[in-house]
Amino acid sequence: IRNNTMRTFRITSGDPFYTPCADGQPWPNGMLEVTPGFDQACDGLCVPWESTTTMGLEIQEERGDPKRDEDVVRFVVGPVDVEGETQYDWLQCRRGDWEILAQERWMPLGRRHLLGAVGGSVELQLTFRDARGEAGGGGGIGSATGLAELVHFEHATKCAPPNMVFLNVFDLAPAMSIPNAVLCNTVFNTFGAFHAAVEVYGEEWGFYRTPNGLSCGVCKSLRPRHHPVHVYRQSIPLGTTKLADWEVRYLIRGQLAVLWPGGSYDLLEHNCIHFCDELVLQLGVSGVPPWVRALHETGSSVFSLTSPLSWFMSSTDRREQLEVGAEGEVCEEDEQADTTSVAASATATTITTTLGGELLRGSASGFRSHRPPAEIRSFVEPVGFGRR
Repeated sequence: IRNNTMRTFRITSGDPFYTPCADGQPWPNGMLEVTPGFDQACDGLCVPWESTTTMGLEIQEERGDPKRDEDVVRFVVGPVDVEGETQYDWLQCRRGDWEILAQERWMPLGRRHLLGAVGGSVELQLTFRDARGEAGGGGGIGSATGLAELVHFEHATKCAPPNMVFLNVFDLAPAMSIPNAVLCNTVFNTFGAFHAAVEVYGEEWGFYRTPNGLSCGVCKSLRPRHHPVHVYRQSIPLGTTKLADWEVRYLIRGQLAVLWPGGSYDLLEHNCIHFCDELVLQLGVSGVPPWVRALHETGSSVFSLTSPLSWFMSSTDRREQLEVGAEGEVCEEDEQADTTSVAASATATTITTTLGGELLRGSASGFRSHRPPAEIRSFVEPVGFGRR
């Protein structure tokens, strides 16, 4: 939340499932006073579903009367009937009496899940700014119309500083989108089958299995938040890094790349989420959220209890990697490679998806043998690590 005006606003959370916090401290009585120059991340602040709230996210100016509907603006998430289709949710603005307000500024958030009962989340930035000046016209100071003109919601990924670190979370496959939405949503987060990558300075970095076990498994996406198999879910801001862009590239190419060969990829013990956890630690930001790590950590704990199962679930290629040694030929950027990681999988559910017009079939436990086109991603050649 950022306040670029000389006015003070009050925000009241209307979502019963979340406790909003500013700078790590819970809001007193669920209300936050946003003074001029306010600029803080607010965890747990959620714009509630239209069908599950009686007040929405309520905003009013300090000088306004909270009992007057004209002085209150409410924000909720709900469907909009556009040409008979209600498949998408919108961030909607309403007056205190729930009359429609500033509909031309409503923001589409994404496709609905399970009839709108359970859905994903979108990180937003709320900015108070007045382009008209303090004496501007519009609906007048303190009125709902005038207040709505001061409130600006934007996607966090579009207005964040370049050194903001994002964890981009993907559903493992299209068939996993609904189960993941049921298990991880705006009401509660438990666990799910996810792929993850780290985005910073406009570049997305991930870890994948490669055909040549000795090749580098660290990979830079040519299009962040896009993948031919994994389904983009959301971006989680983890904080800003103090490293410059060239320092981040050197950290990945000069230090991490040689430690993460593609042959060391393991379903439960050494996957893309482990790489993200290591990278964000080096960047000095928050770690991967527990709900992203939960499934493969649980699976690792279960299979470690019985050594025979643990042995068969471990990657054969990884055992060979340990026997041969870590030295070998580095993967070139134009080399074909398996860029579909497996963060977690429990059963061999058959999944069908289309890639480049070609029908591809595989199982949820067999995605690591899937090879999307090489032009999708660019593998890293570690600095100072030459061929033998």
